Formats: sequence, structure tokens, C-alpha cells
Amino acid sequence: MAVTPDLADLQATIARMEARFDTDPRAASLMGSYRDLCARFETDLADPRDIAISRAAALMMIKYQLEEN
Repeated sequence: MAVTPDLADLQATIARMEARFDTDPRAASLMGSYRDLCARFETDLADPRDIAISRAAALMMIKYQLEEN
């Protein structure tokens, strides 16, 4: 049976990842794009959970990119 994290858990994970990547100089340009995407998510999506999931997915792409380089 799958575990579905609640919105508070998602937001806590997002905050931790943002804090980590905001201090990593390798992520600076990616975080700029991420912030632009966050604004877009807020405009395009209505459900706070959908927004959080989208933000988390974008942060995972940054994590992947940093690990690959």
C-alpha cells in the first residue's frame, strides 16, 4: 500500500531542498529558473497539493542535474 505524504510533509521537504540548493553555487542559475517555474505553477495550478508536487518535481530535476555534473 502506497503512502501519500500530506501537504505539510511536502512543504517541509520543499523548504529543505530549497535551502540546500539556494546555498549551492552550482545551482544558482537552476534556482533562478525554478523560481520562475514556481510563479508559473501558482498561476496555472489551483490545488495547493498540485503546486507542491510540481515544485518538488522541479527540485528533483535540479538534484539530478547537480548529481550528473
